[in-house]
Amino acid sequence: MEQIKILVVDDESRMRKLVRDFLERAGFQVLEAGDGMEALDLFYEDQGISLIILDVMMPKMDGWEVCREIRKESKVPIIMLTARGEERDELNGFELGVDEYISKPFSPKILVARVNALLRRTSGLSMDQTIAAGGIEIDKAAHIVKIDGNMIDLSFKEFELLTYLLKIRASPFPERKFSITFGTTIISGMPGRSTPM
Repeated sequence: MEQIKILVVDDESRMRKLVRDFLERAGFQVLEAGDGMEALDLFYEDQGISLIILDVMMPKMDGWEVCREIRKESKVPIIMLTARGEERDELNGFELGVDEYISKPFSPKILVARVNALLRRTSGLSMDQTIAAGGIEIDKAAHIVKIDGNMIDLSFKEFELLTYLLKIRASPFPERKFSITFGTTIISGMPGRSTPM
């Protein structure tokens, strides 16, 4: 079974190491970013990220801005780490789309428990988070595309286009055909019967 990937974003290397160690012991694969810009780069490069643990106060781009940017593209679960436990900050985060808050200092065991609970809740999302047709499977929440069980890498725009094409399989014009090339992968067929070539 594939390991669940978690992106840990904090400008303090000691904090990243602490969180990474506990998450890896719990069986997760961990990616790390030391600032907001690096976090966005990793997020867009790796479509398999299932959850983000995000510090608020960081150089280059703070956690609020990172969350705002990610929410434009994805509903991936986000846990916000904050040294400031003010109600105003938490309300701001929830308005931006933060799923969970943890105030520093925190227990790493509690963090892992919250990660597991949030993943259970979000993996129980309705089936409209997954689209499947003719050997192509798209997990919209995790931004993962598989063709005949093999994961393929797509840019964000390619991912959105393929998602759109599979959604139109229920279109009143089922005779429409499409053929699209993503890197070296060619996908063609009719929206209701999409098959990789």
